[in-house]
Formats: sequence, structure tokens, C-alpha cells
Amino acid sequence: MTADPSVPRDLTLATVAVDKSESAQLIKKRAESERQSTLNLIWVRKMLFPNESHTVLQKTLHKIPFRRRMFDARLNFEQLKAIDSVCRNEYGTLPFLISGPPGTGKTKTLVETALQLLASKKRAHILVCAPSDPAADTLALRLSVHLKPHELLRLNGPSRSFPEVPGQLMPYCYIEKDMFYIPPMPKLTRYEIVVTTCRDAAFLVSGRVTNHDLHSLGTGMQSALHPNDPPKGAWEPHWGALLMDEAAQAIEPEALIPLTVIAPPPATELTFDPQFVMAGDHKQLGPCTSSKSSEIEMSLFERLFTLPVFAEHPLARNNVNPSASIPVLTKAMLPIARPSFTNLTRNYRSHPAILAIPSSLYYHDTLIPEATNTDSLLSWNGWRGRKWPVLFSYNAGFDEIEQDGGGWYNNLEARMACDYALELLKTGMMQQQDICIMSPFNAQVRRLRALIRQPPYQLWDVNIGPAEAFQGLESRVVILCTTRTRPRFLPSDASRALGLVNMPKRMNVALTRAKHGLIVIGNPEVLTKDENWTAFLAFCARNGLWHYQTDPRGLEVQQAWVDALKVKGTIGESEKQLVRREQGGEEGGGGGGRVLGARARAEGEGMYDAEAAEMAGDGVEYEEDEGEEEGDDEDSDLEHELGIDRILHEDDVQ
Repeated sequence: MTADPSVPRDLTLATVAVDKSESAQLIKKRAESERQSTLNLIWVRKMLFPNESHTVLQKTLHKIPFRRRMFDARLNFEQLKAIDSVCRNEYGTLPFLISGPPGTGKTKTLVETALQLLASKKRAHILVCAPSDPAADTLALRLSVHLKPHELLRLNGPSRSFPEVPGQLMPYCYIEKDMFYIPPMPKLTRYEIVVTTCRDAAFLVSGRVTNHDLHSLGTGMQSALHPNDPPKGAWEPHWGALLMDEAAQAIEPEALIPLTVIAPPPATELTFDPQFVMAGDHKQLGPCTSSKSSEIEMSLFERLFTLPVFAEHPLARNNVNPSASIPVLTKAMLPIARPSFTNLTRNYRSHPAILAIPSSLYYHDTLIPEATNTDSLLSWNGWRGRKWPVLFSYNAGFDEIEQDGGGWYNNLEARMACDYALELLKTGMMQQQDICIMSPFNAQVRRLRALIRQPPYQLWDVNIGPAEAFQGLESRVVILCTTRTRPRFLPSDASRALGLVNMPKRMNVALTRAKHGLIVIGNPEVLTKDENWTAFLAFCARNGLWHYQTDPRGLEVQQAWVDALKVKGTIGESEKQLVRREQGGEEGGGGGGRVLGARARAEGEGMYDAEAAEMAGDGVEYEEDEGEEEGDDEDSDLEHELGIDRILHEDDVQ
């Protein structure tokens, strides 16, 4: 190319230099943009498919990590540990999971986490979700105690009617044109916490108020008004965290809707990565869907817990030795991937005898009973054997089917259930509302409701329904009707997902609703086709918690079942503790067993040092070998006490 003779040579060279400089800056900017875009796409991948490379390696122990003022002063150690871990945000870039079995206070933990994130000023705006409106209402009600209407929004869909919303929450809702509405953007972006359902979070997506949309709006306005100004550096995400309660009840596509709201915008440098926290229990009933696809039926929460980064961690629930105290991170375990999960272990709902089998079957014997006043019904003369508030009642009545392809029912079982309810009420120790009767078959539910309103019962306020209707609820007494008494119909039940046999999640929900008393009516010939029910029947047989019924075949058949079941199954740690306590041991037994009470609160990640022990009113003792030997001796005594020659320990299996 020939230079223009009218342009000075120095100016031409300067122009070329500027062009090259601008070109280099453009290339560098484009490369940085592509790098950030890749990083932000990786963020989504880390939330959905985390692995150990996404964690942070922990090399030192924390002493006493809880140096913050709590809004709820009654939180236990595991709850405090979960809150502190989320607020510290030192576990890496992956979801933080809170495993909360029944009655362990996972909702309370999540509410405190949201308030602490706000108090720390690390997250200015938080999205809180749940799969259902009632669960979202519960979250909003608990948050409303600490937040004002201009700080908290309960976002409802336009199709929801006003009577469905608790009156206390109406000031926290936005209403326009006599219906629930999404607020205008200036008002919406000022709320510190927005509570909604996972599906209604789609209104935030369609309203263009996701992190991606808000970033595009801000940078677009900035470049339009000040095209020559350089970018202002790292961008702070509007939505700093997503907290999801009852996460195990949301199908994975449903959980992705609110995740879309907080996902970082592409090609953007961020001041911090948004956090994703889920609380739930994948051992209870999962998402309700008509799909038979296992991928759809499994929640994101449950799928994440199957990944090695969670399932194979040394502190995972399934890696805990049930005969020891709660897991403690020690120096010998370091360095270790900092756990991005917390296992809640303290149950504040049920009597220890009610909790024994669910803890053993579903939670690796890690649940610690902490509920008070659970012995309030022990004086009822209907309990058998050791007089624990658990009873299996034998039913030999045939199950029948309604005409024209209706559902299954059992008349004898229905009358037995109503008789038990009436007997309990005659003691004067409870009201009708304190009793719940469950059956997995709708036809049996209808029979129970009709029968209990007739003489001689005439009880109108006893709660009756299927197990699914009581998930998340509790009752002082649960009378569980298994209904099925003929094994030949079990394959049909399994193909249609009916009944309680070989339905472990439904069984878990049914048993763990009870607080002070549990009565199960069933037939061993059917229930022993399920290993979980076999374990429950063996528990009842070993401890005499069995109500014999008059049967045409005689009592010999029932006694044969009891004798056969006594030698089956595993004696769980909770059952051992109950027997030790009955034998006069302190806090459930001498040595070798689970640590309960104040000392258990102090144990945790490096917390059980001299200062923490003084707080707990206990000394520092780590005589593990001697304790295990003493525990082994006590186990031998229990074998003799319970009439079992051999106890299968988890250590033996491994």
C-alpha cells in the first residue's frame, strides 16, 4: 500500500501503533470475556454435577466456630455448624446440602441461615423457595417474625386465591388488580428476601429479573449513556443465594427454575459466586409425579447425595459407626475435602422407641432422641411387653375390594383402629385431634371415616387419611392400618405403587409422624415379605410389643410368628440404649454407646477441646478403645436379655 504524500509520516506511524494497541486490547478483552463466560457456565455445571475438585481442602481444625449472634437461641450443634459453614462459604463452589430426617429442624436451620447471611451483609438479596405453597408459607411466616413488609416479599402466583394465604402473610404479599402480582422492578429489587415456590420462581424469569437479565440491563444502560467509559470492574450479583427447603420433594426440572434466577451472567467478572443451599430428606416421600421414569422421580437433592463427593466423604451419614458418638473431625483425618453438607441428627418429635426402627433402617442409626415429655402416654394399659409406646396388633381379617374395580379395604382392621382410638380417648390423656389414623388405600380411608362417625364411636375430629397427606405433619398418636393381608396381591400393589409393603419411603413417613404413641395393625404373613417390615416386627417381637388377637387358627399361629421373628434382624443402637436405660444405666447406658445431651452438643469439627468441654459441663475423655470394649460387653448382655445368639454389627458387614 502506497502512503498518502499529504499525510506526515510520523502521524501515519502513530495511527498504525494506536490501531495495533486497540486491536491487542480488543483481543485481550474478548479472551477475558470468553474465559468468564466459560467460568460462569462451569458454575452451573458445578451446581448440577459437583465433584471433589470443586471443594476446598481443609488443612486445619476450627476451634469454636460459632462467634455470631443467633436469632434463634435454641439451635443445636449440627444446626449451628450448617449455618456457620454456609456463612463462611469456605467449602468450595458446589451446592451445600442439609440432610434433615424427620423432626430434626431443617426448616429452622434454613430460616436462620437466611437471616445470618443478611446480617453478615455478604448477601444483600436472597431467594428462598420450596416445592409447595404451604411449605413456602411456613418459611415466610418464620422469616416475618424478624423482617418487615418492605424487607420480605411472599411472591404468589396470580391463580392463588386470597383465602389460601395465611392472614399474617397478606401484608408481605403484593396485590394488584385484585390478584397476586409481581411487583414493579424498582420495588422488587429492594426486597432483601423473596419467598416463593419453585414453580412460581418462573415469574422472576419471565419478568426478566434474573442475575443475567439484571446484569444485561445495567451494562446496557451504562454503555448507552456513557459509551466511552471503561467497564467498572467486577459485578456484584443481585441474587446472592438460593435457599431451598423440602428440596427432596421437587423434581429436578422444577428445582432448576429458581437456579436459573441466581445463575451468574456469562462473560462477567463477579465479586462473588452465588450460593445454592438445599435442605431436605430423600429418605421420605419424593416428588409427586405421574411419570414412571426414575430420572424424573428422583429429586436433584437425592441425586446429588448419590455422587461420590457427598456419599463417599468420611463424615457422610452412611460412613458413621452407629456404636460410636457423633462423627468428629480429628487431626488424623486432615487434610480432607471440607464437607459441603451437614447431617442433622437430633430428633425433637418422637419417643426413642418410635424412633428406633426408622433410625436403624433409614439413617444408619444416627438419630438422637431429644424430644421432651414423650412418656406422657406410658400409663395406658394397652401397651405390652416392655411398655414402650409402640404396639403391633395382629390382624387376620381378609382384605376385600370394592365393586366395579374400586379400592381395597379391610373391615376388621377398620374396627380395630377405631377401637384403639376410642380406648385412648377414654383415658382422658388426649383430645381427638391428637390421634391420626392412616391407611395407604383410599377405600380403607373412606371406610374408616364412615365407621368412626357412627355409634359407638361418634368421633368427628380424629384425623384420617393416607400417608402422603401427613408428610411434614405430626401427631401424638398414630394408628397405622397396613390393610393388605393376602400376599398374592403384593405384585399388583408393587406395579401400581400401592400399599406399604416394599415402599420404604412411605413406611418411613408413616412411622415417623408419631410423637408419643405408635400402633401398627397388620398381618405378618404379608409384612415379612418386606425386609424393612420384618425388622419392625422383629423389634416388636423381641421386646414383647405385640398384641395377640383371637384368630380362628388359634393363638399358636401368632406365637409361632413371634418366636420366628425374635431371632431375625439387627439390634439397632437406639434399641440397645432403651434397654440399657431400662436396666438402670445413666443417659442410655454406661460406655461404648452414643453420647447424648450437653456433651454431644459440644462435639463436632475440632470443637471438643477443653473450653468446649467446660461449656458442656464435661471433661475431655478420648478413651475410645476402653469404651468400645465396655460397649462390647454390654452388647453381649443385651443378646442374652433379648434372646438372640448373635448381633450383626455394621462393622462385621464392612
